[in-house]
Amino acid sequence: MNVAGLRAVLFDIDGTITDGIGGPALPGAVRAVHKIAQNRPIRFVTNGTSWGRAALLDALRREGFPVDEERLVTPSRMAQRILTERDHAAGVLIAEPSVLPDLDWFTLTPPDGAKAVLLATEGHDLTIRDLGVAVEALLRGAKLYTLQQNRVFRRRGQLVTDLGPVAAFLGYAANATWENLGKPAPLLFETLASDLGCRVHELAMVGDDAEFDASGALRAGCGAGFLVKTGKYRFGDETAVSPAPSMVIDGVESLVDLFAV
Repeated sequence: MNVAGLRAVLFDIDGTITDGIGGPALPGAVRAVHKIAQNRPIRFVTNGTSWGRAALLDALRREGFPVDEERLVTPSRMAQRILTERDHAAGVLIAEPSVLPDLDWFTLTPPDGAKAVLLATEGHDLTIRDLGVAVEALLRGAKLYTLQQNRVFRRRGQLVTDLGPVAAFLGYAANATWENLGKPAPLLFETLASDLGCRVHELAMVGDDAEFDASGALRAGCGAGFLVKTGKYRFGDETAVSPAPSMVIDGVESLVDLFAV
């Protein structure tokens, strides 16, 4: 594959370069990312919502990844940027206590004064009753935003539901559509391309989710979507999405030679 036209590389984190969000580096991942970063600007782009930004940054640094504030792209940071610009940074927030410091820019209001409902957790400890205030706000006209809409993720070796099913529940209950602020939203990739000084078709996305990393990036206009056979990957995932990933690889270390120049 010719990667000469790809000017920047975006790495998913959980299951792509680490074993779980905040977990140990996968074999060869640290060296591979360092090598690729010598020839291309990189970003670490996660849809993970269970870890705070500061904790995730520290975890990646401890493993030896070349990460800093600019290189780490989290859903909460994108949400702050977009909702603030739209004057929608107020309303009902559904989030885990551990990530509230990352969302302190969002003003909490009663349902009748909400401009937005911001979904920031997969909600495993919530009940349907807990979601009632969000449904009420949506019925009163608030807009539904979700930090991401993944279907599942891997936790301690098990596939568990992610934010997508909760967003679908809220949308169905209130007869409302939602806007995804994470991968593979075109707005995310457009923002990253602008920040990196390139165009969307010059971005390469690397991840373990066939639908939301590899294929999703291609649908959003990225120049390449690489699918790694680690993390949540299951045999045959690449055949269930359209467009198909640009390339299916064993792990990120397989990209070192490809991006050597």
